[in-house]
Amino acid sequence: MKFFLNINYCRMKISLLSLVFLSAFIKTSIAQKPYFTNGSNFIFTYGLVTDTSNKFIKSNVRFSAWYNFEEILNIDFSKSAGLITGLGLQNIGIITKPTESITIKQRTYCLTLPLGFRFGNLEKKNFLSIGASAELMIDYKEKVFNGNKKIKHHEFLSNNTDLLNASVFLRYQKKSIYVSAKYYLYDFLRPSNVQVSDNGFFPLYPNTSQLLFLSIGYSRKGNESKINTDKPLQKKVNRI
Repeated sequence: MKFFLNINYCRMKISLLSLVFLSAFIKTSIAQKPYFTNGSNFIFTYGLVTDTSNKFIKSNVRFSAWYNFEEILNIDFSKSAGLITGLGLQNIGIITKPTESITIKQRTYCLTLPLGFRFGNLEKKNFLSIGASAELMIDYKEKVFNGNKKIKHHEFLSNNTDLLNASVFLRYQKKSIYVSAKYYLYDFLRPSNVQVSDNGFFPLYPNTSQLLFLSIGYSRKGNESKINTDKPLQKKVNRI
């Protein structure tokens, strides 16, 4: 009986200590006044793509300038460490050439939900961020160029991609400019039949599609409404 009482007492102490640390963490976060930053970027993506026989398919680097943006919530624990999360929209995709005469462009807009930590000189905006991001693929578009012919396919919440994907990222920022690298943990595309002519298809294309991501962008602090407390408030005097 005494043994079980001791176990319960230890558990209670651990719970109380956890609550103390959690409350201290929250107080520290609130004391640092969380704030938002927003920005946009230029995205370069490259696909490591294979066909049904597991042979690599020729790929080209894809460039995207529109439409990419982010709104990030920053919670600074100190002048050198902090937490980041937020919401973004990104245009990502791959370009492949299964034959010399056929080029396939496949892209999707995705909603991103990052969560990470940043370390460095936060006051002077010279820091490194590392974390992971959950990504919701919402708008798929496909273009097939076969000689002089172009075939388009557009679909919202398409079966050509998994609805959810995940990535890990590393980002370095100095002042308002940053460089970011990202690696997707799962295949970018689902194998599907891609129409390349009136009666021709590439079956289950591509077999695998790992996506590599590099971006250059800017991030700035959101507008803050400040009250100037240096000047005393002047009272209005009604003149008769």
